[in-house]
Amino acid sequence: MTHSTAHSAPLAGIRVLDLSRVLAGPFCGMLLADLGAEVIKVESPWGDDSRQFGPFVDGTSAYYRLFNRSKKGITLDFKKDEDKEVLRELVRRADVVVENFRPGVLEKLGLGPATLLELNPNLVVTSISGFGQTGTMAKEPAYDLVAQAMSGLMSITGWPSGKPTRVGISLGDLIPGLYAALGTVSALYQRNNTGKGQHIDLAMYDSLISVMESVGMRALYDDTPPTRIGNDHGLSAPFSTYATKDGDVVIAITTNRLFERLAAALGMPELATDYRFAEPLDRSENRVALRELIEEALSTKTMDETIALFGEHGVPTARVYELDDALASPLATERGVVVEEPDGFRTLASPLKLEGMGLPHPAPSLGANNDEIDSWLSEDPRTRLEDRDE
Repeated sequence: MTHSTAHSAPLAGIRVLDLSRVLAGPFCGMLLADLGAEVIKVESPWGDDSRQFGPFVDGTSAYYRLFNRSKKGITLDFKKDEDKEVLRELVRRADVVVENFRPGVLEKLGLGPATLLELNPNLVVTSISGFGQTGTMAKEPAYDLVAQAMSGLMSITGWPSGKPTRVGISLGDLIPGLYAALGTVSALYQRNNTGKGQHIDLAMYDSLISVMESVGMRALYDDTPPTRIGNDHGLSAPFSTYATKDGDVVIAITTNRLFERLAAALGMPELATDYRFAEPLDRSENRVALRELIEEALSTKTMDETIALFGEHGVPTARVYELDDALASPLATERGVVVEEPDGFRTLASPLKLEGMGLPHPAPSLGANNDEIDSWLSEDPRTRLEDRDE
């Protein structure tokens, strides 16, 4: 099912019903909207909880605006039969439904994925939950912190002498949100071949486990399980933060060739042939001794001097930016990572720059598009949104 549009964005003509709240689902919907899909955010009459999250700009949550940009917005109360019928009518006219209710909730309302697919066999239903739609923990509540704890991510994050640490952003929501968008687009593409929609069951827990990369493989195949090592990398050295005269810089060495460049930059070419550091495994096992040598060589150099020196030798490096500095840096301006919406609201840009993609538009106020959706459903007065509020 496609819908007429004058735009040429990648997902132009795709209509998405976003029934989700707060983060994982709205992030998925935001990605689809960025790509040009018509995304209709369906909220309860009291609104998405994230409308209450600060900071606030002109009385509106900046958090809500980020994850719900470029969407239309309507309100429905799924406890009312007439509102459930409105949703059913919208489902018949949609390509995608994104939801992150706890498994079983939509079924109790008579709006479960199977029912929605009966209404519209071409539909893609993308469900995001903590632990999936089936299994012993399917109905357990989950938040980012729970997913990070149970996936093992916290156990490998932090310093050896410290406690397991939450990653500073909500990866437990953002990673499944990315997978949800990828899965949704893939299912739409697959629909072109099969003529059928499908239900995508995506779990926060599964998603975090899937990105454990090297530590996951070590946990499966190494006798010594990975643990917290601060900013170091378990398989490479030097690959961490290192002290200079006035602050830390990062050094990221993954190959012998890069290590030779580092040794030359430090004025110690002999390090490249030292038996302790000749190969990646050797450097990893002797990371403490290697750190001492590097930091001693950098103790008379400032961060700027160090970065300039490493730049001359092709050594991957950078200073550690504060977030506000990162967003205001010349590189950030050059790459356009912060953009302005038509009303002047600054927001984080999509890293995708596909043909037809435009700048984002402001997130909807609560129920902003009720009247517009009414016009789509006007053939049946029982489903008009305006009648529900009288």
